[in-house]
Amino acid sequence: MYKFIFIILTITALSIFNCSSDDNNISEDELHNLFTDAIAGNSEANLRLHGIFSNKHIGKTDYNSLAIKSMSINNKLFYSVLLEYNDPILNLFAIYDDQLNLYVLDKSLNGYLNAEWNDIGNRNFVFVQERFLTKDVLSLDRLSIYQVSTNSADLVYRSLSRFVKENHISYNTVGRITDDFILTKVSDTNDKRINDQVDTFYFNSDLKKYLSKSNLFTKYVRQQINDFNWTLLKPEIPAEFLDTAAVSSHKVN
Repeated sequence: MYKFIFIILTITALSIFNCSSDDNNISEDELHNLFTDAIAGNSEANLRLHGIFSNKHIGKTDYNSLAIKSMSINNKLFYSVLLEYNDPILNLFAIYDDQLNLYVLDKSLNGYLNAEWNDIGNRNFVFVQERFLTKDVLSLDRLSIYQVSTNSADLVYRSLSRFVKENHISYNTVGRITDDFILTKVSDTNDKRINDQVDTFYFNSDLKKYLSKSNLFTKYVRQQINDFNWTLLKPEIPAEFLDTAAVSSHKVN
């Protein structure tokens, strides 16, 4: 089930239409039923969800989990939906509002998945954590942060957050989020040069992402993986999976 992913994806803005009237807000249970119906092959349910399921999903009811969580933003209810399969190519994460407008669709997630809403200052985020393996035995966590506002949502941050090699655990912990930057702290690595160092991810307004010039933890983990000698017993996820436009953002008028 576990695979290894490093991914850099571009988010594009699209316009979509409203699916229902203001007096017909969808509930969490109704959204859950739409997902299960669409996966089972109900084309009308899939259409209401903006056609997020392709033929490879239809009939695949053996998913590990379908988790829906919500947060109210400016009197509008937003839902995060996390669908996890053994086959990571089928995984997806989506954000809807209670009118079934689609804000984000991410098909690039891998491994065990977890999502949590967070409000920081006057901003709202969904934190999505992935946990997966590379080279069969090396464990990684990757953190994705999606910023959600009344009319839009974007994947604004993505970086490795945890690495386990031979029972030694290293971390890259988000400590502060501002409009201009995100600060992370690298700890417990085997490289004294970066231990307890702070990495700064500056916000790029053109890309709508927080990016670091140093990427201290990611570079460290990549080197650790490259230096690790191991004969693969399990298939790795194909590289072309990383090159597709697997994340899309939608602006709602």
